[in-house]
Amino acid sequence: MHSSAPTAALAAVLAAAGCQTYAPAPVDVAAHVRAFAARQPDDVASFADSLRARSPRVPVFDLRDGLTLDEARLVALVFHPDLRLARRRAGVAEAGAREAGRWDDPALTFDLARILESVDHRWIVAGALSLTVPITGRPGLERALAGSEHSAALVEARAAEATVLAELDTAWARWSAAVLRAGLVRELLARLAELEEVAVRLATAGEIARPAARVFTLERLAREAETVRADGAVAVGELAVRELLGLSPAAAVELVPALAIPERVADAALRRDRVGDGPRVAPSVARHEVAERALELAVREQWPDLTLLPGYEDESGQPRATLGFSLPLPFWNRNARAIAEARAARELAAEEVRTSIERALLALARAETRLDVARRERAFVERRLVPLAEQQVDDGRRLAELGQLDTLLILDSLLRANAAKTTTLDAALAESESVAAVNALFWPDLDTDDSPEAPR
Repeated sequence: MHSSAPTAALAAVLAAAGCQTYAPAPVDVAAHVRAFAARQPDDVASFADSLRARSPRVPVFDLRDGLTLDEARLVALVFHPDLRLARRRAGVAEAGAREAGRWDDPALTFDLARILESVDHRWIVAGALSLTVPITGRPGLERALAGSEHSAALVEARAAEATVLAELDTAWARWSAAVLRAGLVRELLARLAELEEVAVRLATAGEIARPAARVFTLERLAREAETVRADGAVAVGELAVRELLGLSPAAAVELVPALAIPERVADAALRRDRVGDGPRVAPSVARHEVAERALELAVREQWPDLTLLPGYEDESGQPRATLGFSLPLPFWNRNARAIAEARAARELAAEEVRTSIERALLALARAETRLDVARRERAFVERRLVPLAEQQVDDGRRLAELGQLDTLLILDSLLRANAAKTTTLDAALAESESVAAVNALFWPDLDTDDSPEAPR
């Protein structure tokens, strides 16, 4: 009895020595509020330098002339909350992949019995150590499954990057359009004020009636009220951009407007060929690979592993070594439910791949159609409507300077010219939004294989 007790104690001590310890790590909410308020886009400079060392497409990060859209994409990659979460999820999968495929821990069993009858040796001691030997190769398949889960998490993170960058392009274009729209309102105000001055002068000279001159004053006041709404749209649009950048509303950064969005894949035929490899399809392909590995493991697990039971017994003062084994026989269970579910999950994953391809092709067709319509509309308005409306305004202004002011005619011409420019702006914005929708179906040009670590 005394010879086996120290052995068991020693085994327990060795097992405890290899165990990890727990330490709490609470989140300091107040500290993060302060850190978020102090976050600045120039914290991304080192990340931009590392990317530019590998890819010439990465812009030089210089905020002295304001934050451009190209630079803003790098800021979003580092600070956007969804991307930070996606990278952390990939980190969880990576941690699991590093530790996957380990053998099961041995199990120590110990039995102690006392004989009630009067005998020389009343104590019976028995101990065994069960060791599971994975003769089926299960650890290797577990590592393969964990590796595919990590790869899928990385693909999900990259797809999230593509989505966020497309959303940033759209938000940037909308904010830039709001800035230009506010400029058009102020341009109209300046023209109305100019014509109002001419009308007042003519009314004072008695050449036109004062109610006719007051038309310009009324329109100017109405448009001044419109500037409040236009400026509000600019402010709201900028906040939307800052949210996508992961910056606080008070961060000291000057955004540089840019309405035009460059196409990632300009050739239409090439887009058809590459859409199946883009961020709308790649995550489902990665999940199908995970399902394949899960089914392979489930099939292998119907063949149980061998468990060896080396042990020690002391009975009637006679010590002896023992060796037993346990090998379950796959007669009835055979892991049937897990295999059936894994096989069905693989079929589901395969269908997800097919449906994601279909959806990507349909999304591409819709975005391309909207892009074509927006381009044709903008070209027509810029080529035909805007020049004619501006000519009408110029003719009316010259007549007004000669004392022949037709208030209704020139006011109508002025408003039509402003409406034509607004239509051109709307068409340009629709074009940029369509380009962003097309771009979302393809991987960004930026080389972001290395996950950026965002400063706290």
